[in-house]
Amino acid sequence: MKTFFLKLKQARFRSALAGLAGVLVLLLTFFLTTDNQPPLSPAERLLVGEWYHAPAESTRIFHADRTFETSGRQFAGTWNIKEGRLSITYWQPYELPRSLSLTSLGLSLKSVQRSREKYTYGWEISFSDKGQRLSLSHPIDEHHPDGKWWWNRKTAP
Repeated sequence: MKTFFLKLKQARFRSALAGLAGVLVLLLTFFLTTDNQPPLSPAERLLVGEWYHAPAESTRIFHADRTFETSGRQFAGTWNIKEGRLSITYWQPYELPRSLSLTSLGLSLKSVQRSREKYTYGWEISFSDKGQRLSLSHPIDEHHPDGKWWWNRKTAP
């Protein structure tokens, strides 16, 4: 009889341990799948959208989840604005091979390496024209005589 109760206690202990492990897995899954980012600041809400600085060039698309990409998918990354400073971390996305040729496979493998290389830049940012234009601080040169790099919001056609 004693062994029966001992086996019952061991079974309950194993059940409780399995239940606890299940709860921990559920909590971990919930934590990893929920969006833990703080809400967008007013400046960040202004930045969300598509921007261009020269009509013939690719645009930069800033998403509300603080990711960004260029219109041609040459670059992707993350962004944030803190204390009036825009910070961008970007990389080149991985490219699948377009065919089974050695050249295409080689380019795809090189893109794996490029996709792991990350670069970070930061600029002072300010908005004007009711959020339709933004300027980024830039060294003064012939293209930026006022030290500003001007971007315009792309409006829907």
